[in-house]
Amino acid sequence: MKKILSIILLTTFSLTSYAGGHSMSNDGHNSMSSAKSSSGVHFYGRLYVGYDDRSVDQVADDESLEDGGNMSRLGLKFKENLGGGLQLIGQLEYKFDGIDGTSEDNTTNCANANDCRTFNLHIGNLGFKTAYGYFGAGTYESPYKTMGQFDHNIDTAWALNQHGATSISAAGIDGNVEGMLAYHNNIGPIEVGYMYAVNDSQPSADVTNNANTTQGDYVMGLQAKDMFVSGLVLGYSKAHDHEGGTSNTRFYASMKVMPNAGVFVSLEDLEVDGSFNAANTDGEITTLGTHYSLGSTDLQAVYAKGDADGVTGDYKTLALSAKMKLSKVSDITFGYAKQDFDLTGSDITTRGIGLSHRF
Repeated sequence: MKKILSIILLTTFSLTSYAGGHSMSNDGHNSMSSAKSSSGVHFYGRLYVGYDDRSVDQVADDESLEDGGNMSRLGLKFKENLGGGLQLIGQLEYKFDGIDGTSEDNTTNCANANDCRTFNLHIGNLGFKTAYGYFGAGTYESPYKTMGQFDHNIDTAWALNQHGATSISAAGIDGNVEGMLAYHNNIGPIEVGYMYAVNDSQPSADVTNNANTTQGDYVMGLQAKDMFVSGLVLGYSKAHDHEGGTSNTRFYASMKVMPNAGVFVSLEDLEVDGSFNAANTDGEITTLGTHYSLGSTDLQAVYAKGDADGVTGDYKTLALSAKMKLSKVSDITFGYAKQDFDLTGSDITTRGIGLSHRF
């Protein structure tokens, strides 16, 4: 049944794309930025295959041909002019694993059938672009993730958020946020985004809130680009968990120091459970990195330090990668990342290679 539904979904996407025309999308941004596309319905996507070697504590070792981060995408977006400067904007995007057909690598997670769907909803929203900004509702990538996203390898096996160099969970630089009312606007060099969760239900045998947010949660971002110095970006973002009364905050900056080189820094203070690590530990993450373009190759080097609050769990992370363009829409990446824990002497090391094509 799952395979039948997958075929139907792919066929629907394909037919729609022929009806509305193709659109090139590098990253599948949320619909707040989709207003930049031309009018009509557009189909876009990305296919990815990766091979990685991952070792944990120098004992467990796993070599896999996979798309474990669900970097592959299928999406639709549209824009309709309603007159008077008002536009209706919508986007639907699914993450999928085109290698083994399941959204989870660990088969033990398949006790819940939803964990093993071939397609996972990543973005799904509808809204209006007005003279006062974008107003919408649905599922989005949050400003905490999209503003100041420096990792060119996110959703791969050697991604920074998989090795402690940035936060994890929906309240961090990971995944999406569901059941949100959203606002976004650019005012000169200032970009502002705000999302508020509206889902509210008491879990019971008959009623369950299936969203990853609850009423009162919010995410916001504020960013200034080329405001003080040309090439300088400054930003602040916050994700608040209403029920827990905790928040994640992030200050970040990037600077283009040469035509082909830039540096960036990210300072995260994490309180929301599961954002620092899977053990629900609070902590701070300091990330320093650089991007350097050498012809058709983009080099990324990152050093990060994680400080756990009140527990043993401090670590250092080093990550290196080289992304080489094969064409305007295809590239191949070689990556390496190592998270080394200070006191325990254990580490998590990943080496890999990934090939992607956008359409």
